[in-house]
Formats: sequence, C-alpha cells, structure tokens
Amino acid sequence: MLSGTSSRLNRIAGLTFVVALSLCFAAGAMGASKSGGNDWPGFRGVDGQGAVTNTTLFSARNEFSLKTKWKRPLGSGYSGIAVAGDHVITAFSAGESDVLAAFDAATGSEQWRFDIGPTYVGHDGSHTGPISTPLIVGERVVVLGAFGNLYAVNLRSGSKLWSTHLKDDHGAPKPHYGFSTSPILLDGVIVVQLGGDNGAVAGFDPATGKRLWAVGADTVLYQSPIIWSPNGRKQVIAAGGQKLFGIDARNGFILWEHEHGGKGSSMGIASVSPLPVADNRLFLSYMDETSTVLELSFQDGSATGKQLWDSKSIRKSYNCSVYHDGHIYGYSSRVMTCVDAKTGERVWRSREPGDGFTIVVDGHLIVQTKKGGLSVAPASPSGYDEVAALPLFDDLSWTPPSFANGSIYARSMSELARVDITSGIPAGQRIVRKEEVPTKSRFGRFLSEVNRSSNKKAVVDQFMAGVDRMTFIEGRSMVHFIYRGKADDMAVAGDVIGARQERVMIRVAGTDLFYYSTPLEPDARVNYVFIKNYEQILDPLNTRKTTTKVYKQEMEMSFGGDPMEMSWVAMPDWKPPTYLKKAGVSRRGRLEKKELESKILEGTVNLQIYLPRGYDKGKKRYPVAYVHGGADAVERGKLPTMLDNLIGKRVTPLVAVFIDFQSRGRRTKYAQMVAEELVPFIDGNFRTQASPDARANIGMGFPGFAAFVCAFSHPDVMGKVGCQSTFMFDSMKKELDPLVTTASEKPLSIYLDWGKYDLRNSREAWDMAETNREFAETLRGKGYTFTGGEANDGTGWSSWQNRTGDLLEALFPAS
Repeated sequence: MLSGTSSRLNRIAGLTFVVALSLCFAAGAMGASKSGGNDWPGFRGVDGQGAVTNTTLFSARNEFSLKTKWKRPLGSGYSGIAVAGDHVITAFSAGESDVLAAFDAATGSEQWRFDIGPTYVGHDGSHTGPISTPLIVGERVVVLGAFGNLYAVNLRSGSKLWSTHLKDDHGAPKPHYGFSTSPILLDGVIVVQLGGDNGAVAGFDPATGKRLWAVGADTVLYQSPIIWSPNGRKQVIAAGGQKLFGIDARNGFILWEHEHGGKGSSMGIASVSPLPVADNRLFLSYMDETSTVLELSFQDGSATGKQLWDSKSIRKSYNCSVYHDGHIYGYSSRVMTCVDAKTGERVWRSREPGDGFTIVVDGHLIVQTKKGGLSVAPASPSGYDEVAALPLFDDLSWTPPSFANGSIYARSMSELARVDITSGIPAGQRIVRKEEVPTKSRFGRFLSEVNRSSNKKAVVDQFMAGVDRMTFIEGRSMVHFIYRGKADDMAVAGDVIGARQERVMIRVAGTDLFYYSTPLEPDARVNYVFIKNYEQILDPLNTRKTTTKVYKQEMEMSFGGDPMEMSWVAMPDWKPPTYLKKAGVSRRGRLEKKELESKILEGTVNLQIYLPRGYDKGKKRYPVAYVHGGADAVERGKLPTMLDNLIGKRVTPLVAVFIDFQSRGRRTKYAQMVAEELVPFIDGNFRTQASPDARANIGMGFPGFAAFVCAFSHPDVMGKVGCQSTFMFDSMKKELDPLVTTASEKPLSIYLDWGKYDLRNSREAWDMAETNREFAETLRGKGYTFTGGEANDGTGWSSWQNRTGDLLEALFPAS
C-alpha cells in the first residue's frame, strides 16, 4: 500500500512496486495507435501501445499478401516513421548532417528536408544517425536531434518555425548515446523527457517552443513518455532512472510518482516504455532479466500499487512489447514470446521470424526484423503462425514499423519503404523460408540421399555410425555442426556468429537430425554451443570442451564472473600450442605473492611474481613482463606454465609480474601507479634489469587496453608492449588516441594480435576484430611496426593462449 505526499497543488502518491520498462534502443515514444487507425503521428502511433484496433484490414480478408509499393534510398539512423495524410516523415544521416525529411506517401518522392544538426556518429555499439522519432502536430513537425536540438518545422514546406536546445537552454545532460527521447502531444502541450535536477519531464508550447513547465528530478537516458488514462484520467506517464511519474500535461502537476527500483543496461531501465495491459495495469520490463505487471488503484489524487507478477518470460531485448486480447507479445533475447498478461506465464515462443521490432494491427503482429524481413502473423496464444512475409531490405533495420492509412511503412539503415496489403497467399499458410543447403559435397550427397529415401532413419543411422567428433569437418574449409535427437528447436551460437546472436539449425525433413553448415579457414579454431529447445548445451558428439569468461548464457557479454563451458572445433591446418602442458619439475619457476600499498590508487594492489628456475641460486638480473589482468592470466591463461616451457627455448629467462587490479575508469591513475610505484617496488625487491628496453606491458582483452595506456603514457619507463584482442570501444579510443604520437617521439617495441572471430556483434555496430585492425593502421600511420596480426580464431583465453607464446617470444626472444 502506498502513502500520498504533497507536491505543489497535487497530492503525490509513491508507488511501492517494481516497475519494468521495455523499449528499443530508438526510444521515442509517441505512443502507439490503439484507437486512431488512419495516421501514425509519432513513435508507435498515438497512445504508446503500438496497436491499431479500429481496422479490419486482415480479419475481413480470406487471403492477403505483402507487396512493396515503393522503396527509396535513405541514410542511417534509428528514427521511426511518422505519417499524416500524404506526408511520411523520418530522420536520418545525410553526409555531414542529420536531417528530417518528408516523402510523398503515394510515390515515395522526397518533398523536403531540414538540417537538424551535425551527423551524430555511431560509437560504442551504436549506428550513425538520429534516434528520436519525429512527432506530427497539425501543420507542424517536431523533431529532436541527437545533440539536443528540438525543432519545429512546417509540415508542408519543411521551413523552420522554432528551436530550443535541451542541454544549452534547459540543462538536460546529454546521454552517452545521444538524445533519444521522442516527443508526445497531450492536451495541446508537447511533452519531452529531459533528465536532471532541473526537470525530468518538460512541456513546450507547440506554436512557439516556449517551455511551459518542467517537473521532477531524475536521470533520463533513452526513455520516452507515453499517454495513458488510468481511472479515466488521461495523463503523461514517464519513467526515468529512479522514478515513474504520472503528470497532468496541461499544467505540469505531478499526479503521482514512485521510486521504481529498476536497473540494468539499456535493455532494462535505461530504455523504459511502459505498456498498458488493462485499465489500471502496466507491463514494464524494467530489469535486464525480468519483467512485471503493476496494478494501480487511484483515489483522491493518490495511488496504490501492487506487483501482480515478476517473470523472466520477456527479458533482454530492445523491442517494445505489444498487448492484444489478454496477452503480451515481445522478445525474450532474440525469441518471439507470448505471455499471459494476468499471470506472467509464457504461453509460447518462436525463433521465427527473427529478432526485430513489433506492432499489432487488427489482431495481427507486424514484425520488422533486424535482418530486413517484414512478417505478419496472427496475435494468438495458439502459437506463431506466419501468414505473410517479405524480404524487404538487404541491410540492417533497427526501427519498428509504422501503420497508416492501410499501409505499412518501414525503414532500414539505407532505405525507406511503403508496403501494401493485397490479395494473395491464403491466410494461415506459413511462409517457408529458403534453407541454405551445403554445396555438392559428402554431406550434401548425404542430405540428398535422405530426401530421396523411403527409409530416412536407416540412412541417417548409417551416416551417424561413422561420425565421431571430427568428421563433421569436411575437407579443409567446411564445418557441419550436427545434432541428432528429439528436439522442437535447435540453434547454434559461438565465435563464428558473435555475441547476442545464434543461427537456426535446419532439421532434415522427416528425421531427428539438425545441421548448420558454414565455411571456415583451414587453420581456424572456434568455440560454440548448441541451444536445444531454448536451453544451452554442449555438442554431445564433440569431446573437446573449454571455458570462457567473455560470454555467459545466451551469448551475452560477461567479462568476468563464472566461466561458461563451450565446445570447440579446429580445422585441419590448425596447430595446437605445445607449451600448455605442465612442465617437468626441473623446468618450473615459482610464484611469490606480494602486496603493494598504493597511495596513488588509495588501495592495495595484489601481485603474483613469477621467478624463473635458477633465480634463487644466482645473481643474474632479469627483464620483466608486467601482465595486466594478472589473476586471469595465471589461472586461465596458464602463463606460468607457458614460461616454464618456453624459457630457454623460445623466450629468454624473465620475471613476470601478474597485477590483480581492475583499472577501468581509473586508467590514468593506474598507469601512474604502475610507472611511479609498481616498477620501483619490483626493482627494489627483485633482481631486475632497470631499463625501459627490459620492461614490457602485456594484456589481453580489456587489460590489453590498460597495457597500451600504460605503455604510451610512460614510454620512458617501459619500452615494450604486447596485447592480444585489445577490447577498445570508441569512448576508450578517445582516451588512448592522444597518447599515441609517433614512433620517433615514443619508440616502443609492439606486439599486437587478434582473432578474426573476436568479440563482436555486427547488428549492434561493434567488432573488436575491426577495432584492432583500425588501431593497427593507426600505429602504422604513426610510424610504428609491430609483430602479430590477425588469426583465424575466436575470443577469450581459449583463443589467446594459442598465440601468447608468439607474444612472449617477440618481446623477450631467447638469445
């Protein structure tokens, strides 16, 4: 039960519930059209529900199909499509500027465009271009640029009417990925979420752009307001990082607010969009891992609320869910899911049509997939039964479709399209997607034989009798991942596919055999897992297993925590390293633990120092390898074992200092600690060569970035650096780039390698292999030469350790 408090002239009731938030990364919320089926004036229509109910477009037809009316080129961006009458409006990147543009609904021809600011360049996993969806208000269009410019332009001419700046004029802090909230209109007031102490939510005059009010104090990242009428009173519902607000748009009075307790990444609280599922209930995916339904009760300006359920059924998705006839339809990771709105129980899930964004029209789901497909299926608790589909775009799409005047409007990162619903494929007929069958090969011949045979089981039995853990490799450049057993759904995930993704395994018709085929380089080595009935398993045919801390369940990035077990496969030309087996007693060095009390970091730095065999008996001084991320390098990378086996053969005797300290967010001070405290500490306690040429920074993954920062910050202290698969997002590169001057100014010996199948997600615009390629070119441009390069391998220690011997040999070669 919630107690009311006073705010201005209003009585505010806090809501003791856990609010769940759901929205795609392009978080603009005009709200969706639940009741107005002609125009689609902003993000998700009219009232924030992504649903159109006042049409019989699908239900009145016995058969229908999708037909592209027109397509035209477009620039990159997340911005949704607003439609009013003859005008189709969206925002995108166009060269050096981001623009708002209008297109003719009948022909797709451009009517006008308006510059809304410099191009917002994608970074740290985002794509280039504007994020917010424009709002059509009568004869005006209101649009928010990613840098914070809020404009109103004439609907028919595109001429500027007014502008204001959320950061400069209203004190709104810029979110990391740019301003993303989309404006809504209620009671003649344009409502925008700002964020900060000066007003989490603000109302503006559509005619002048004058701010009419600003209320609340909260963090706003990629959330957007919606319109809802609980208890018969229409109001703005806005969720920020800590609170949920109900606001009277006419005067800015806060009707109620509550600290919701949501948290998580941009798939959780940071991109919340509440979804009404009854007159007094909201569905909210406010956590990365769970969603909930909140039931509200209103009386005398106060509110009480209770959580009806909390469930993992819909989670980890940027998609905004939709509601229809007692059920919620959305994505759990990349899987389409139907949930009972009353209980939170999952009713069904389907890997078709693929990860994407959803609206509901006339009781039918309309889905724009990220890979460019457009699909229609009844919104039914009986299951996903696709009745129409269209391969609309050849490139990536990160925008939900819009529906107006009987047509679907969709966009990708390079095209805008109108799709009409016409007669054609009978309703209820599933669209069968083309399956990619391997080229003529032994496996291809086997598949053909199965398809021809009247006794398919016998043919499969014979084939499987000859399969061991390696025979799914065919020739030198093809691998067939195969699974046999009872399963409703099979998929494969791993290094070849990337983070937050999987690929459907094809069932051989009439059998219990599934496969996924892909080419690989003759010397490639990659990790993978199967997903059977949506649960992750190892390949039962493959005895090769490893663990990773880079990924966790559902191929989410981990960067720590408990290791996840994976299968792995190597192609015929791959050569395993010989230095990972435990060395004989006579060749082993020893580890000594030390603690450094750092004044710079104001804390303890734990160290493990590797001393090579013979160290305790002589007076020789040794070069030193400073290994960042040292605990994992010892435990998972097995560097002490590597050194035992390599010293005296490929590597000169050396001391290795394994540093166990998380440097993220404190890299400048961390580098200062290494140069000013750690190096003198090691030189004072061990027999070392006190020369830059005898010292190296070494790191893998994120610690690789720390190693580069240390090296380029203090080249007079350490003259060598060796890194593998340096994890370096764009915001981190901005930290390192100014330090990388020229080889003549900062002479360094450098080793750098990475995997072709390194940590990446092409759909989210980040790829550590590409980042390392780009950094390698930067080094070359600055006059540096380095050893290493790209390997046909994956990510994590199971990949890095195959080449760490090359790193050590390059920096500390044996005499």
